[in-house]
Parts: sequence; structure tokens; C-alpha cells
Amino acid sequence: MTGTIIRQVIYGALTVAGLIWTNYYLVQFTVATRGEFTATNLLNFDLSTFINQVWANPASSFIAVDVTIAALLAITLIVTEGRRLKLRFWGLYIALMFAISFAFGFALFLFMRERHLSAVDPAG
Repeated sequence: MTGTIIRQVIYGALTVAGLIWTNYYLVQFTVATRGEFTATNLLNFDLSTFINQVWANPASSFIAVDVTIAALLAITLIVTEGRRLKLRFWGLYIALMFAISFAFGFALFLFMRERHLSAVDPAG
């Protein structure tokens, strides 16, 4: 029981970090490319510049490839575990990985999976 609570706290904290920390840099990018952070500027997100900057140098390319492979593994896990455990809305976590951030969507999936497992087997 204690292990599952600890994992839920860790996954919950990482979900919040994945939302706030990644979006901090999204705001910084929007300000750098649009001059200020507004809803209009966010909706006019410069995807082309963003992608070019992701691949700007070998260090950022390394991170991009690493996160891409990790995301593909995470999607495989979400599909497999979502179906196996009959989790509701498991596809939503994949959508959130693309809409918000990989860190947010995957951490939220792990948090919800842990909650589901603890509800099914409280001794967990």
C-alpha cells in the first residue's frame, strides 16, 4: 500500500512538473518569436521555427531523437496497458502527449494507471 501511494505522489508531482516546466519554455519560445505571450500569439504558434530550432545543433537533435524514441515506447505502453487494464480514455493520454507535452501526458497516464491498480488491488 505504501509503495503505491509513494508512486502516486511521484507520478502526480511529475505530472505537474511536466505541465508547468515544459510550458514555461513554450511561453519563452512564444515571446522570443512573437514578441509577447498572448492567446493570439500562442494560437499563431510558429511550428516551422520551433521544429528548426529543435534540430538546430547536435545537442538539441540528440534530445529530440531521445524524446521521440521514449515517446514511441510510451505510446506502446499506454496502448498495451490501457487495453490490458481496460482503462477508460487511455487514448486521451496519447493526445495529451502531443497537445501539451510528452512529460505531462505520460506522467498523467502513469499516475492514473497507478490509481487504477491500487483500486483493483489495494494491497498493491
